[in-house]
Amino acid sequence: MFNLPDILIIAIQIFFVAFFINLLYELLHSVLYTTCLQMSIKEYIPLVLKASTVDGLWISSFYLITYFIFKNTNPLNSYYQIILFFIISILWDYFWEIYSTANKRWEYSENMPLVAGVGLTPLIQLFLTGILSFYIIFNIF
Repeated sequence: MFNLPDILIIAIQIFFVAFFINLLYELLHSVLYTTCLQMSIKEYIPLVLKASTVDGLWISSFYLITYFIFKNTNPLNSYYQIILFFIISILWDYFWEIYSTANKRWEYSENMPLVAGVGLTPLIQLFLTGILSFYIIFNIF
């Protein structure tokens, strides 16, 4: 059993790994947003840095939620913990995309594949980048 400071250190490590993975993800899928395509580089860089920071914070937060429920530090060792992480991530992404597009925070380009009214790449982003972050933290570091 890990104590609270150990779990917080793991969550911070997850944040930093998730930040860099999400930065790459943001750069790659930003071409699917009309908003990003129309921005100057001075607007674009702060946007993707902020988005990557927020994504890293959400992944770390969702990790902590699943840790406190399952008391398991490595979610890759628990199907139930991964399923809960999946559910939280997908629901959060779905409702955030609905809110953000309805309030014109961003707009999709015609190339964005849609699922249930939201973009596919943002819908699966936190889950995929979270799982990759866990893999890196628990299997490489």
